[in-house]
Amino acid sequence: MARTDTTGSTRTILLYGDVDLNIIDGSAVWLVSMAEALSLTGSEVCVLLKTAVTNTRLLERIAGLPGVEIVQPDATEDVEALKPRTAAQRMAQLDAERPFDVVIARGAQVAAHVANSKVLGPKSWLYITDIAHPRSRLSEGDLAMLRRTVGQCRRFFVQTEAARSHVEATIPEAAGKTLVLTPMVPDEYFDLRGSYPSSGTQLSAVYSGKFARKWRTLEMCSLPAAAEENDLPLALTMIGDKFQHDPQDPSWSVTMEDAMALPYIDWTGGMSRDEAAKEVSRHDVGLSWRDASMDASLEISTKVLEYAALGVPPMVNRNAQHLELFGADYPLYVDDDSTDSVVNTLLDARETLAELKEDVSSRVRQYSISSSASRLKAYFERSEGDYVRSPRSKHKTRVLIAGHDLQFAGELVSVLEMRDDIELAFDHWKTLHHHDAKESERLRDWADVIICEWCGPNAVWYSNNKRQRQKLIVRLHMFELNGPWLTNVAAENIDALICVSQLFVERTLESTGWTSTPFRVIPNAIDLADLRRPKAADHRFRLGLVGIVPMRKRLDRALDLLEELLEEDSRYTLHIRGRMPWEYPYEWKKPLQREAYLEILDRIGQSPALRDAVVFEPFGPDMASWMRKIGYILSPSSDESFHLAPAEAMASGSIPLFWQRPGVDQIFSKRWTRETTSQVREFVSALNSSPEAHEEESLAAAEYVRRFDMRTTGEQWLEEIFRS
Repeated sequence: MARTDTTGSTRTILLYGDVDLNIIDGSAVWLVSMAEALSLTGSEVCVLLKTAVTNTRLLERIAGLPGVEIVQPDATEDVEALKPRTAAQRMAQLDAERPFDVVIARGAQVAAHVANSKVLGPKSWLYITDIAHPRSRLSEGDLAMLRRTVGQCRRFFVQTEAARSHVEATIPEAAGKTLVLTPMVPDEYFDLRGSYPSSGTQLSAVYSGKFARKWRTLEMCSLPAAAEENDLPLALTMIGDKFQHDPQDPSWSVTMEDAMALPYIDWTGGMSRDEAAKEVSRHDVGLSWRDASMDASLEISTKVLEYAALGVPPMVNRNAQHLELFGADYPLYVDDDSTDSVVNTLLDARETLAELKEDVSSRVRQYSISSSASRLKAYFERSEGDYVRSPRSKHKTRVLIAGHDLQFAGELVSVLEMRDDIELAFDHWKTLHHHDAKESERLRDWADVIICEWCGPNAVWYSNNKRQRQKLIVRLHMFELNGPWLTNVAAENIDALICVSQLFVERTLESTGWTSTPFRVIPNAIDLADLRRPKAADHRFRLGLVGIVPMRKRLDRALDLLEELLEEDSRYTLHIRGRMPWEYPYEWKKPLQREAYLEILDRIGQSPALRDAVVFEPFGPDMASWMRKIGYILSPSSDESFHLAPAEAMASGSIPLFWQRPGVDQIFSKRWTRETTSQVREFVSALNSSPEAHEEESLAAAEYVRRFDMRTTGEQWLEEIFRS
């Protein structure tokens, strides 16, 4: 029987993983957990398998779940397993038979084929693990493939916030569409926690998973003998039956198999995931440290999460992911994985293991399958949008967006792309003044509604060339008011002139005298869900400034504030994101502007305090990732039409610092505005003296900018597009 979500319509999902469910490993476990989580979202889930399943240890968990259908590979194909291209073709075939709302695929090669499909690509949510880190390890070919794949898909999954930051910095197309999908642990594992000690005076350790050289499983086998020499009775259980061949040491797997026969090792062989969990829960410590070469990984082991959920504190490497998960003072970090060092760590931590059980379990509660299902459901609902399910026209409305720069129109484009009652096209002008006139004529004749992004020469051309039947909407930002072309705009042909603030409605009326033109105020839009991410450590001492061109951005004020704060605390830094002045030729060629910037840069270079505390960072689309480290976002400008960067930063939890300027209180309220730099500094100092006050202000800022969310502004745009 079909199930429906809260909107009354059924979401259908096709799920495929380039994994073999006959072999129990992390990727196979992921596919099963994903199917279970998707079932909990109230969706209908079709799971296409790569291979025919003969070992049902994993599959039996989802075989009877409501809404889950399992599709075996086509029996007519004489293949042992679907190849990536064949899998994508089979997915397209299934979609042709019964179109799916969402297509989820895991694996780099199959993801590339799915994304490249004209039918599957626009609705594909793709998951690729082990993306090389740092960027220098990615070949140009792999990078090009990733850019194509991510650019063509709807959404892109990664395991951790660190992975999302890396992907968005490396792949520009990933910004705004990357979602965190963590490894998942069955909910019932949190109820399997045993009582400590589980084996009297003897300490019991367990390993569960594949046996691999870099997983240090051979070294684990030497622990009982070494522990006995240190008067630490230690029982060791090893769970698993997959011995991974290592090309760098061909004899390793044989040696590992021989070690399983040692008399002081209890080797259980392979078990189902749930059987292994019950066995693990009987132990005191879970072994999960790996070769130090893997410390740079941006992912986290599912086994580590399972150990913790079961109340079995895991021994792990001291790397960034584990530090964020367990904290700096966690006693079971392996800094030196020599046998003696690991035994000493066990000896030192033995008395704390009882209290660690509940602590580690609570720290990983967010990784439960039900928690993941809640996040997935929110992702789907956010991507679908309320406006998708409320068509305003029986026929598709053809909407054309024309302009040279769409950097402020990203959220608008996302809203329009989601709708089934809108067909969207773009007239990309090469520069502010130059376009392909024949292409513009063709697109004009096609369109029902024309949106000119920026009131530039594009607005001149379309206002003088639009058809009587067409609606023309023009958005004016700020610089256009000084444009010599403005007098050539046929304002009487504009059906709605959009300004981002009331201040610029008034300035535009005063400058143009277009009293007969309908004006509307629609603020710039932000994507709240994408911007709200966990803050990095010490963010309270990092100031952020986005854009320093033109001079009205007032970099000098930001430096004044930094100098005052550095007198109180040397930890403050100023992070400046954006292009340098000479990257804007029309500004750099102005003698006074150029001289002013050179003086400011010289000021930084001549000051030891500023020189070590100012960081220039290049322009990039990964703003949500960058803002994770920013505690305070600066807006020292003397004039702005809106200033999008503070709104985005506020959504991320950064606290805004505004210097008084015309209209700022109308947009952002008086709460965060000050007259002088010293008053701004006093505000920061007061907040940083109280973590509670800082947190309260951060939450208030995030709440305030909900009014700029793309859902709200999207509805306002739709009102204009469909207005009779």
